Amino acid sequence: MKILCIGNNTVDTDTRTTNLARKHNANAHGIVTSLDHDLLPGYYHTSVYDLEYHAILELAKQFDRVVILDQPQQEYSHPDAFYQTIKLANELGQTHQVEFLDPTLNAGLNFFEQLVKTNKSFCIFPFIEVLANNGITTVCCRSYKEITRLSELKDFGTDPKYTAIRNQLLAGELIPEHCSACYQLEDQGIVSPRQQETVEWANRLNLKSLEDLQTITSPAYYEIRPSNVCNLQCRTCNPHSSHLIAREYTRLKLVTEDYTEFEYVNFDYIDFANVKKIYVAGGEPTAMIEFYDFLDRCITTGQTDFELLINTNGTKLSDRFKQQLQHFKTVSFIVSIDGFGDLNHYIRWPSDWNRIMQNVEYLHLHYPVSFNITVSIYNILRLNDLVSFLEYQFPRAIVHCQPVHTPDNTFSVLNFPYPALVADRLASIQHLSCYKNDKLLSSFVDSLIKHYTNQPVLDLALLKQFFEFNDRLDQSRNIQLADYVPELEQARQLVHSTD
Repeated sequence: MKILCIGNNTVDTDTRTTNLARKHNANAHGIVTSLDHDLLPGYYHTSVYDLEYHAILELAKQFDRVVILDQPQQEYSHPDAFYQTIKLANELGQTHQVEFLDPTLNAGLNFFEQLVKTNKSFCIFPFIEVLANNGITTVCCRSYKEITRLSELKDFGTDPKYTAIRNQLLAGELIPEHCSACYQLEDQGIVSPRQQETVEWANRLNLKSLEDLQTITSPAYYEIRPSNVCNLQCRTCNPHSSHLIAREYTRLKLVTEDYTEFEYVNFDYIDFANVKKIYVAGGEPTAMIEFYDFLDRCITTGQTDFELLINTNGTKLSDRFKQQLQHFKTVSFIVSIDGFGDLNHYIRWPSDWNRIMQNVEYLHLHYPVSFNITVSIYNILRLNDLVSFLEYQFPRAIVHCQPVHTPDNTFSVLNFPYPALVADRLASIQHLSCYKNDKLLSSFVDSLIKHYTNQPVLDLALLKQFFEFNDRLDQSRNIQLADYVPELEQARQLVHSTD
């Protein structure tokens, strides 16, 4: 028989596999790191570090049995690697004989995976996270509905407004005023952050039940947006998230609200007693003096033993910042990129592609880097170019896509005028490893392909609204859509034919 053992990427995995082979009077052949091995009867081992997720699924077809080694979460270099291993084992269990040497390893994950399927409302974030943006808190980054003023949040565990939301989630009551973003994704057959990240966080915090969850009385996770200071004016962004957009929109009379009174956050409210992760976004964190000052305070006080996740546009990377990062135990980056080459310059105005790539190459060399793409009418036709480039240039990096969200749907990713062309381009993503390795990405791409192959009706009124708005930005920035997305510019004639 051929047996594949899956564990972490330490020497302990080889030792445990060898001991199993001896116990069964079989040969131990060592690690498998590719699909090209000539396999003999006996024991082999691998891990999600040594082979990509989809490659292990393919490799397992050559084995008679799969064994998940009895290594607890803390023996993996990161909780996410343990989570990926258990998720892989459960998927393999649908087609293979899979043995857990320690059956308790997947108990907690299975509980929460079932919970988010049976309870369509439950989400872990209001139980573990404080998100601060412009002086208010929300359930997560996808919500704009205020829970409470940050200044009024005295006790996270007992706050009446948070408690009311938690009780609704436990009871299975939908709260669309807070959570419509995930509900909409799920309605389209897309795996939502509610579903995915609830299980990921349950794994990270080693939670096995709702009783375990309710023992958390202070935040394990902070998401902080210190201000709307930003050095870019992204077309799919808004004045709340960029002071330069606020300035431009005010000048163009596109808004009447005053965005100059943005309430800054100085990080002082963080309770380091229970914190596992701090996520800093913007605006643009690397353009904010408050962020650098916070990092200095952490270093001075010795409070650096947490995971620091930074969302950046990749345009600024100073020597001071590089030196500060060296003091933190775990640092990773999410880089927001919306187009390949010049298209990114047009969408994320006025970013410089070469500078971004130079900075991201440095980050990728020293830290884990993933990518976030806001998918819209601007980039849907060339999404395959960007995703293909990122996979080639930054192998095994996670590529996350999210649909653009605006109140009036002006940039809707579902309203590109040439559906057959979009579907054909998107289909090429299905051959990439990042698609095969990530259910979030694959469900998103699949849903878009399904939409564009089902003869969608073009909303001409919405398309006209897009052109009117985009023309004002083009005029303000002295740039033209036709030079970057000529197919979209060509669709202007469809709007004119109905006038």
